Amino acid sequence: MTSPENAENTAAYNRGLGAGRIEQRLQGHDEQLRQIYGSIDSMTVALRALAEELRAHVTLASANETSDHRDVTEKERIAEVRAEEAANVEVQKTVRWTAWQRAFAVIGAIVLVVNFGLGLYLTFGR
Repeated sequence: MTSPENAENTAAYNRGLGAGRIEQRLQGHDEQLRQIYGSIDSMTVALRALAEELRAHVTLASANETSDHRDVTEKERIAEVRAEEAANVEVQKTVRWTAWQRAFAVIGAIVLVVNFGLGLYLTFGR
């Protein structure tokens, strides 16, 4: 082997060695990228699951809010009906007498007292 061939072989060897190192580094980078992409994929799946869970909770909260609102509305309506019924009962309890009804009541009370007194007089007066 001559010296130029030896120098050429050495240069080729060094180029191959450098290329091997570069390829090895690229393979390492490829593996690292696969891990990153795998992490991204698993994060995407996790985020989708989290989004679905969040949607379910929002739907449940919305349903509870609607139910609570419906309950409050129903309670208010029941309270209004009860207040109206109480007012009706109060009106029925409060009976206003007319003038002629009062006159008959007074006359009846006087007759009752006179009869009682007369009965006592007749019983014990003789």
